[in-house]
Amino acid sequence: MDELFNALGELYGSKFASQWGAFDETGAWLAELQPLAPGQLGIGLRRVRQQIQDAARAGTEAWPPTPLAFAAMCQPKPEDMGLPSEGEAWREVVANAHQPSRHRWSHEAVRMAGAAVGWWDLTHGSSGTHTSKLERTFRSEYAALVNRVMAGEQLQARTLIGHDSQKNRAELAERASREAAQRQAEAAGMPPRMNSEQGMRSLRAALGGR
Repeated sequence: MDELFNALGELYGSKFASQWGAFDETGAWLAELQPLAPGQLGIGLRRVRQQIQDAARAGTEAWPPTPLAFAAMCQPKPEDMGLPSEGEAWREVVANAHQPSRHRWSHEAVRMAGAAVGWWDLTHGSSGTHTSKLERTFRSEYAALVNRVMAGEQLQARTLIGHDSQKNRAELAERASREAAQRQAEAAGMPPRMNSEQGMRSLRAALGGR
């Protein structure tokens, strides 16, 4: 916290010290920022610096944020990790929901969020109300995946050999079974890198061999 105060003091000068002092005397900053990772604090500082630069260009003055406002500035956006913004990701999913296996996705998180919403729903959600609900669900799923990327997790694509049009019913049913097994394993807390067969073995073991 002392390092953060020093950084904010350098950015805002005497304005920060006069408003908040030389250290977090009341504990207000610690209370708001304690749940955040160091990388998130770095995001907040970059946004503070940008705001100060924007204010200087506009001929105005930037003032230090409150602890709550700074905590909000620390929340990662997809762009902070090189991912498409939520709006860009949503447009990509809508445009390619009819043939997701043939599209080269900008990031695996976009494809996974689209799959979580459901490709059929995305291609058949014609009404405005239904589309808005799908978009809200997508944004929630995408935000959760962005947080996983922020935590250092490598999202792995589930590679499909061939397209659905090249598969017979038995092959499609087998693939659906594998994906269902994978979803069950993930719901049971199995590691995300575990394949469906490993997940089913672990799931059966967790259920007492049933």
